[in-house]
Amino acid sequence: MVSVEEVMSTEPLCIREDDILTKAQSLMRETGYRALPVTDAKSGRIKGILSRCNALTVTSRKTNVEVRGVMGHNVVTASPKEDLFSVAKKITESGVRQLPVVNQEGEVIGMLSSMDILRAFVDLGYKTAKKNLSEVMSTEVFSLREDDDVSRMWNMMEKSGFGGFPVLDKKGKVKGMVTRMDILKKRSLQIGKESGKSKKTHVVKAMSPNPKTIKVDSGTMKAAQLMVENKIIRLPVVDDKGNLEGLVDSEDMLKSFLS
Repeated sequence: MVSVEEVMSTEPLCIREDDILTKAQSLMRETGYRALPVTDAKSGRIKGILSRCNALTVTSRKTNVEVRGVMGHNVVTASPKEDLFSVAKKITESGVRQLPVVNQEGEVIGMLSSMDILRAFVDLGYKTAKKNLSEVMSTEVFSLREDDDVSRMWNMMEKSGFGGFPVLDKKGKVKGMVTRMDILKKRSLQIGKESGKSKKTHVVKAMSPNPKTIKVDSGTMKAAQLMVENKIIRLPVVDDKGNLEGLVDSEDMLKSFLS
C-alpha cells in the first residue's frame, strides 16, 4: 500500500499568524498553491490553514489585516505513514483539497493534495471502482455567462462556497472556466469587490478560455487521466454538441476509486 510520505510534496511553504494577508495572497499567486499551512514561529507546529477562500475574504487594499484574522482553525491533517486510500476518503468526506502532513510532534513536514493522490492512482495503474461519470458528477451546476458582470461571480462564490464555475455562451456551450485563482491573479477584481464601485466588467475578461471538457459517456478513468495530464481539478461534462451536462472535480474522481 502506498503511503502519504511517498507522494507528498516536501519542504512545504508555511506562513505565520502575524503575516500580512497581502503577503500570503502574493505567495498564492506566484506558486499556484490552493492552501498554505499556518505554523507557530518557534515550534513549527500547525496552528491553522489559509485557503484561497479565506484569502479572498479581504481585498489587497487592506494591507494591515493579518493571516490570523481569516485563517481556518479546524485543520484536517494527514500523517506520513497513512495510506493514500485512507487519506482520499478523508478528503472526500471533509471537502478539503489540500492537507498538511504532520509528524508526531505536530510539525508540518509536507503537503498532500487531492491531485497528488489522483496522480498517484493513475500513475500506479489503479482502476476506478465506479466506471460511469454519471455516478460521481454533479448535475446541478452553477454556471455563468460570458456577459455576466463579475459582481454576479463574486456573489455566487460567496453564497455557494464553490471555487470555480463553467462560463457559457448565449447558446449554452462551455467557453471558459473562472476560479478563485483567476481572481487572485487579477487584483482589480478584488478591489472592485471591496469598493462596490467597480466599472462593469464582464466575466469573459476574468475567465480562462477554451477549457478542457469531457463527454458524459467517456467514463471516470478517462476523466481522471485528463485531469492528471492537464493538471486541472475541474472538468465540465458536455453532450455531443458541447452543451453543459454536469461537472466533475478531483474529489469526485477520488470517490470513483473508492469502493
